[in-house]
Amino acid sequence: MAELFARDTLSSQRWRRRLVPGQPFVIGRTTLAFPVAWDKQVSSKHAQLTWNGTQLEVRQFDGAVNPIFFDSQPQTSFQLDPGQHFVIGHTEFLLENTEPTLPHRHRSPKTEVTIHPQEIRKAAFHKTPGRIELLTEMVSTMTSCNDHEQLVTITLQQLLEGISHGNDVVLLELKTKKNKASYVPIAWDSRDGFSTPGACSQSLIEHATQSEMCVLHVWPNDPLPQGSEYTHVAGHDWAMCIPLKFQLNKSGALYLSGRRAQLEGNLTEVEILQDDIKFAELVGSTFANLSRNLALERRQSQLNQFFTPGLLDGVSTDLESYLSPREADLMVMFCDLRGFSAATEEHFDRLIPHLQQTSETLSTITSAILAEQGVIGDFHGDAVMGFWGWPKDTLQRPLGVINAALKIIHSLVGKDYLCSDFPPKAGIGIAAGRAVAGMIGSRDQVKVTAFGPPVNLASRIEGLTKPLEVPLLMDEVTAQRLQRYGTMPADSFMRLGNFRLAGLKKATQIYTLKSGDLPWLSFYEQALKYFEAGQWPEAVDQLQLVPARFGPRTLLLHWMNDHGGQCPASWDGVIERQTK
Repeated sequence: MAELFARDTLSSQRWRRRLVPGQPFVIGRTTLAFPVAWDKQVSSKHAQLTWNGTQLEVRQFDGAVNPIFFDSQPQTSFQLDPGQHFVIGHTEFLLENTEPTLPHRHRSPKTEVTIHPQEIRKAAFHKTPGRIELLTEMVSTMTSCNDHEQLVTITLQQLLEGISHGNDVVLLELKTKKNKASYVPIAWDSRDGFSTPGACSQSLIEHATQSEMCVLHVWPNDPLPQGSEYTHVAGHDWAMCIPLKFQLNKSGALYLSGRRAQLEGNLTEVEILQDDIKFAELVGSTFANLSRNLALERRQSQLNQFFTPGLLDGVSTDLESYLSPREADLMVMFCDLRGFSAATEEHFDRLIPHLQQTSETLSTITSAILAEQGVIGDFHGDAVMGFWGWPKDTLQRPLGVINAALKIIHSLVGKDYLCSDFPPKAGIGIAAGRAVAGMIGSRDQVKVTAFGPPVNLASRIEGLTKPLEVPLLMDEVTAQRLQRYGTMPADSFMRLGNFRLAGLKKATQIYTLKSGDLPWLSFYEQALKYFEAGQWPEAVDQLQLVPARFGPRTLLLHWMNDHGGQCPASWDGVIERQTK
C-alpha cells in the first residue's frame, strides 16, 4: 500500500494519504485532499504528484515560489522511490509502500477488561484535567474534515495525542477473501510517524468484535519461552480494541497498543487504561458518526444526478433497500441528439466548444426529466435515458414523461415539430411496461438504471424517429396510459403505422402527439388504412394530399415504391425495420 507521509519538522502536525496508481493529485497550502496549511513556504498549489505503481512522479508548478529539495538539491521534476523523501520549507514528504503485519495469535493477557460502550459513556474519567479540553478540540478538528481519508488521518492522530503512552493505532475493516472473513488493517499511524505497526492480537480483535464490547488486554512483563507459538511485539505491553461501524455500515475496529503507563497519584495502571478506553471509545464513536455522515453526503451527491431534489424525501425505510432493484411498471424515455458523431468529426479542431455546447443540450434534457419527477438512467454517448415508475409508483400519474418530452422537443425543435422545415435536433422514443429498475454498484460508486422489454422498445422507437423524421414517438401502451390515467383525449394522438422494429418479434403500433394545424390529417389517416389493407394505389392517392415535409408520408411512399408499387401476397400491414 503506497502512502505519502507529510510531517512538519517544527511541530507535531502531519498527515498520511493513500495513493491511487495513475491518479494525479496536488499538494499545496490550500488544496483540500493534500493540504500543508502549517507551512507558509509551501505555495497554495505547489506541485503535482502521480503514483505510477512503482515510483512517485513529482512536478513543481511554475508559479510555486520556494524550491523542492530532493537529495539535498533543488529539483523541479523527479521520481521518488519508496523510502525516499523530499522537502519543501520545513515540511518533509516521505513515500512509503509497506503493509502492516496481519493479526497474529498473542499470548494470554495478564489482565483483561471488557466494557460495554454504553457503560463507558456513563463512567467518569478518573483523571479529568486535560481530557475534556482535548475532546473539545478533537471534535472541532474532526468535524472540519471534508472527506473520509482526511477524517481517518485526523482520528488516528487524535488517538495518539490523547493517549500519550500509545505507540501505534490501526483502523481495521472486515473483509472477505476466498469466502473467509477477517479484519485487515486499512489505515494506521505510529508515535514517530514513520514506523509500520506490528502484528495486532487476533484473539483480542475477535473477542471485541464478536462481543461488540471494548476490550483491553495487558500482557505480562516476563519474556516468552523459547519456541513459543505466540507473538510478542517489543514495546507493546497492552492493547485495546474498539469495535465500530463506519461509512455505510462497514464493520471495523480501532486497535491501539503501547507501553506501560506511568502511574500518577493513586491511580492504578488499569484505571489509567480505563480512562484511555473511554477516550478511545469517544473518539471512535465520533469518527463512526462523522464517517457515516460523509458517506451519506457523498451518496446523496451521487444520487442527485439521478433524482430531482425532494423525490426521496420522506423515505422512512432504509434508503439502500428502498432503492434496491425491483420490478415496476415503468414509462421509459430515450432521447438522442442528432448529428453528434458527425459534428465531432467536423469540429475536430475545436472539440472543447463543441462538447460544451453538447453538454448544455444534455443539461436541457436532464433538467426536463428531473423537473417532471423522472429518474436519470444511463447516458449512452449522446443519448439519455429517463424513466418514471420507480422508486415511486407513477402508473396513475403518467403525465410526467410526456411533459418532459414536450419540454425537450419545444426547446430543441419547436412547437410545430411534425412538419418542421429543418431536420429535428433530437429524437425521443417512449415505451411503457414491466421492467426492473434500481440502484446498482459499490459503496463508493453508484449507478441507477432500468432494464427489460420497455427499455429495449423505447430505444428502438427512438431509432425510428430518424427515418420517420418525427422527433417524438411512443408505443400504443404509452398512448393508452396517457388517455386512461393522464386524461388526455384520444384525438391528442396520431397513429403513424405498425412497425416490427429491429431485434423484436412483436409488431408495435407507433403514435405521436399532434402539433400545430393539421388540415391534412384525415388524408394521412385514410392513406394509412389503405396502406395496411393492401390497397396501395388508393394509399398513394391519399398521400399526395399530405405535405411532402411530413416524414411518415415519405416513408410509406418509399416502402411501396421499393416493392414495385405492388402489395405482396404475404402482406400483413406491418413495416419491417432491419436496422435500429
